[in-house]
Amino acid sequence: MGKRMKKVLAMLLGTALAVGTLAGCGSSGNTPDGGNGSGTGGSASAGTDGGGTGTADTSEHVDLKMYLIGERTADFDEVYGKINEILEEKLNCSLSVDFLSWGEHDTRYSLLFSGQEDFDLIFTASSWCHYEQTVALGGFYPLSEEFIRTYAPGIWEVVPEMAWDQAKIDGQIYMVPNYANEFGQDVIAVRGDLMEKYGISQITSWDELKEFYVACAADGMYASQGGPWYQYFQADGMSVTGGAPKGGELVLYHMQDPEDKKLYYILDWDGFADYCKQVKELADAGCWSADVLNANNERQDGLLTGRTAGMIWNLGSCVTYAKQANEEHPEWNVTLADPVSAQPKKVQSYINNGMAINIGSQHKERAMMVLNEFYTNPEVYDLAMLGIEGKHWEAVGDDQYKVIDESNYGVSSNCNWGWNNMEIQRTEFIENRTALDDVHDTMKETWDNNVKPAHIYDGFNFDSTKVSTQFAAVEAALGNYYEPLVNGLVDDVDQTIAEFSAALESAGIRDVLEEMENQAAAYVAEKQGN
Repeated sequence: MGKRMKKVLAMLLGTALAVGTLAGCGSSGNTPDGGNGSGTGGSASAGTDGGGTGTADTSEHVDLKMYLIGERTADFDEVYGKINEILEEKLNCSLSVDFLSWGEHDTRYSLLFSGQEDFDLIFTASSWCHYEQTVALGGFYPLSEEFIRTYAPGIWEVVPEMAWDQAKIDGQIYMVPNYANEFGQDVIAVRGDLMEKYGISQITSWDELKEFYVACAADGMYASQGGPWYQYFQADGMSVTGGAPKGGELVLYHMQDPEDKKLYYILDWDGFADYCKQVKELADAGCWSADVLNANNERQDGLLTGRTAGMIWNLGSCVTYAKQANEEHPEWNVTLADPVSAQPKKVQSYINNGMAINIGSQHKERAMMVLNEFYTNPEVYDLAMLGIEGKHWEAVGDDQYKVIDESNYGVSSNCNWGWNNMEIQRTEFIENRTALDDVHDTMKETWDNNVKPAHIYDGFNFDSTKVSTQFAAVEAALGNYYEPLVNGLVDDVDQTIAEFSAALESAGIRDVLEEMENQAAAYVAEKQGN
């Protein structure tokens, strides 16, 4: 039995058991979350389906409405017609869908709530798609654990605790997060023929990465297009802080230690000076061009032209360009390496995509049950993600797909991301597999099985509005020192760091850091419900 089928059967069994429980609890008179039945404090009796009893009553037909983000594709209505056939049979309801286009959702989203438009479900996301703002406006229905367990038992079983915690605002959940491990980890697409030539069998650590870089330089070959700063601090368990200067790089936090809530300004952190000294040695050895700061190359250019032995980027991009390099130069045998393989991996926030229920919905219970179908019913999931089997795609085994025609529907082109579920999501069938494909799949599976513990700062983003003048001055001061230091292109590391520090102090870095500390403390207090 295939892995996907085993997961599906497990979820269906859990749902069947939950439905059996529901059938026997209809006379208790309790609301599904222990609320008072007002419809504003987390009670399912705010709608008309459950009547406040906790019973999944579907005897009355209802028509639901959902808002998604993006553009409606040509075959969308045909696909959702198939979905509605399933919803009619299982839940005695239908679902209509409207789209907020990419160009209009910023202005129209809040108007749906302020204008009290009649709808039930809506896509949302932290930061970029109005989650926090809509919660502040009172637009989303709060989802208690009992409400979720009652009307979406499959979702409750699938979504990890970390995701529910990320979704909490003042201790309350207002969205169902998606469940897809999107990793913020860079890897290296690297010339396998050169690794073999230098007698290097693996690159799994900082020291092994340095060994390969030095071997490349000794052979008259550039190893990369610049210094591996991210690989250094990630190997030490650190991560960038959202919203901090220089794309978060100027302030780090210890992502591997949830108990460590310190923010590390890199010029107060011994690791930065250590890195700069090591990377100067690599630069002096010729591991990359001395002209790297003036180059306008794309990340992939060095690898594809044969100028460098490797390319650092995210896993997907490295696979794409490694395949291109191997097609053009099969003798290179480009493969993948993870120089921080010992560290558990950080996944992007699960609330980067999700679904919420409108506080004004008259059918909150049925809406949650419908979302459970989208999230955990493989037939509905495949339709929403891939389209109609036999027309848009065909199955390969029980957990893969092959595209037939995606011109009128498209793979993941219709905002199905709010209910991403990696437990049942099919992967694309690769017809002519290579060793590179096997390396990629093994690496991805290893990462999926080694996700790091949640750190409260994983979801923190600094708002620089109150210190915008100092923030801009800090950003301006970075250019004279930061890039030369992280690429090892300075004459005297200690002196340059001292000058860099003085320049940032004059620019107002302490004001920025103080405001960041205040916001981080407030964020921690909010997330912990203090």
